[in-house]
Amino acid sequence: MKSRAIVHGAVSIVNAIPTGVGAALGVDLTTIVEAESFESNKREIHVEINVEDDVVEENFLVEKTVNKLLNMAGEGKIGISLKIYSNIPIARGLKSSSAVSDAIVLAVSKLLGIEQDLLDAVNIAVDASIESGVTITGAFDDAVTCMMGGVNITDNYKREILAHWNIEEDLNILINVPEEKIYTGKLNIESFKNIETLSRRAVTLALNGFIWDAMIINGFIIASALNLDVKPIMTALNSNVLACGVSGKGPAVVAVTLPEHERELEEEFKKYGRTIKTKPNNKPAIVEVLE
Repeated sequence: MKSRAIVHGAVSIVNAIPTGVGAALGVDLTTIVEAESFESNKREIHVEINVEDDVVEENFLVEKTVNKLLNMAGEGKIGISLKIYSNIPIARGLKSSSAVSDAIVLAVSKLLGIEQDLLDAVNIAVDASIESGVTITGAFDDAVTCMMGGVNITDNYKREILAHWNIEEDLNILINVPEEKIYTGKLNIESFKNIETLSRRAVTLALNGFIWDAMIINGFIIASALNLDVKPIMTALNSNVLACGVSGKGPAVVAVTLPEHERELEEEFKKYGRTIKTKPNNKPAIVEVLE
């Protein structure tokens, strides 16, 4: 039997680390996981990962997620083969871990006959991410947004969706992707304490629908907490954009603009490294049996 899951990416509106409440926006980047079982006299997990324009340095999250599902299904002696493709850059704050754990849960659950809805799958993916040490708050906001699409505001510690709505799709999203990588497990959490009050204001704005204002505030305070370069943000805000800010813990910077202003912004962003162009995503993840 063979299954496939397709999960989209996300970018930050408000980082959840300072307050436990986060907000994210779905984007049309993609992670695809194909899973296949094979006979084995022991538990085996074979993984092949291809991330566009990036290098995968470890796959501990992948194995943790698969083993979690095998334990749920009571499978001891079985082989699982995974082929993973993604165009989401790794360790840049662009939700690559949430997308891949979501997709693995969907694909492998389908393979093993584990019945669940999308939110159940999110919770399994979040548990695996916490146990793997790739998240601080559980990244429930990111996992929900990768799985469901649209705009999502969540309480990550309670795992509650506080608000969800679809976003206008006739927008262009540009992502500046520096060469530097920042891994969540190496962050100094103390650096987020001084920005808690401002982060709560950004959350309030987001809950009231002012997501672009929230993204801008979040961008500056996260950059301040982590000593990130704010020049790309300042450059974008001097162009015709709706919003611009740091995604996740960075260093990627995301800007949202109208289609007629994309070229102008792209030219400016090129000064700071590679630029990815994408669109908002409102579509939920899909999973299917291939054979």
